[in-house]
Amino acid sequence: MRLDIRTYLILLVLSATCASLNTHVLVEIGIILALSFLQLLSGKGVFMPRLLLLYGVLLLIQYQIFPVIPEVVVLLLSLPVVNIRSFFPVIMCVVLIYKTTQVSQVVATFTKMKVSKGATIAIAIAIRYIPSLAEEWRHIKEAMWVRRATVGIHNPIVRLSKCIECYLVPLLISAIKTSDELSAAAITRGIDSPGMPTCRKYRPMGAADYIVILLSIGVTAFCVVNEYILT
Repeated sequence: MRLDIRTYLILLVLSATCASLNTHVLVEIGIILALSFLQLLSGKGVFMPRLLLLYGVLLLIQYQIFPVIPEVVVLLLSLPVVNIRSFFPVIMCVVLIYKTTQVSQVVATFTKMKVSKGATIAIAIAIRYIPSLAEEWRHIKEAMWVRRATVGIHNPIVRLSKCIECYLVPLLISAIKTSDELSAAAITRGIDSPGMPTCRKYRPMGAADYIVILLSIGVTAFCVVNEYILT
């Protein structure tokens, strides 16, 4: 089952809204399970069990380990554990978008919607940008493994700084280069042409899109009511 790009964008906005609220953990778990089920329905390779496992680990740390460890350690770990866990629905929606949506489909849909060229180009490049960076990260990781950059360094602080230097510096340089290449490729294909392009990849929204949108609106409304009215 493949949904329209507009459905995914609405899901992204509504999931960010729910994540920004003080959503009850049971509601949050329900949202995560619903998004995981949607990933399973979206085709092979879309569902990422490691994300679900990481969410479970963060949940276990917050509710089982935090109550029995010193408060100072809780204060240090609460920011990465609690905040990252609460924004997992947004991360899962981003995974849905970049694994199921083609750039040509985005351009076709936004052209039909009369969206400005600037917004179309920005979103199209952003969708293509994430997998490009992920591929570059794999290449850097393989290169560092072959060169054994941190072999022989026993000091953990020096070892960590060396890893950061070896990974992040080439990744940042590659990110700048990749953004320029993607922009040039999009312009070469005529994405900024003033004429009306053909829309072979356009597909109208179906019943599944409307069902998912209505369900997500209902969950978001429940979170808003629970935050501002019931509490």
